[in-house]
Amino acid sequence: MKIATKEVLYFETGPDNKPTLYVDPGEEFQVETQMNRGPWIDSHPDRELLESKLRGGNPSSGCIYINGAEPGHMLSVQIGAIEVEPFGFTRFRGANGAMPGWLGGSGVGHHEKIVEIKDGFIIWSDDLKFPIEPMLGVVGVSPANVRWSNAWAGQWGGNFDIQEITTGATVHIPVSVPGALLHIGDMHARQGDGEICGAGGIETGGIVNLRCELSDMPSSMTWPRITNETHIMTTAMARPAEDAFRTALEEMVLWLEEDYGFERGEAYLFLGQVLEARCTQFVNPTFSYVAKVNKKWLKGS
Repeated sequence: MKIATKEVLYFETGPDNKPTLYVDPGEEFQVETQMNRGPWIDSHPDRELLESKLRGGNPSSGCIYINGAEPGHMLSVQIGAIEVEPFGFTRFRGANGAMPGWLGGSGVGHHEKIVEIKDGFIIWSDDLKFPIEPMLGVVGVSPANVRWSNAWAGQWGGNFDIQEITTGATVHIPVSVPGALLHIGDMHARQGDGEICGAGGIETGGIVNLRCELSDMPSSMTWPRITNETHIMTTAMARPAEDAFRTALEEMVLWLEEDYGFERGEAYLFLGQVLEARCTQFVNPTFSYVAKVNKKWLKGS
């Protein structure tokens, strides 16, 4: 099986990133993700090498060229099994979008924690452990003409930090350049809503199995979508957070209208009864919202 390794890391997503792996639609492959720089590096035997290599945040493991992908396609990235490393970390530097400190510290201060991950659990303390719920923070393709830091997310995907991007989910993203140029990284062993620490939930690395498919992009689609066994989901990223919610809501109305036979007004009233929505991260340059509809409410699903 082909694998995208940590040998080449990209910290920005753009059309001039040189591909490091070529895969066909329907071909299963793996990505080995690099853990974000953090307190774990201080005692690592390769500290100097890693410090020079980890020059930014949310490294993607190379750049994956999807054979046959062209602008106008929708790339569907199927998330398979995720295997995490045996440790991870979380850190709050003292101020971020969730807890600002405009003129100094937020009042919480700088805190960090390295944790062991063992037998499917995060060992928080002698008395507390959390089950892992691994996810991918970054799943993105290249925009047409610009480069974006992997701290950002937008219509190209990128740094979603949405917990639903996990095993069993499929992320659907508009393609803007030949080959799509898929970037994968920022694995978390677990994350609470808001990603309030800034450095994760529990930042970690590991290996994820993926498969990609191509199809024509739906006419109503502008922002990435997510599907899994139980839900259809729209996403949006903006600042302030309410703008992200409005865009995700608008995208869901249009999806229901195009694919599920709703009149626009009926779709809006329908969502007033069944919509599930929340802000999954509140610390990146733009905030992420996911809007969800359970498939049990949709005909033909």
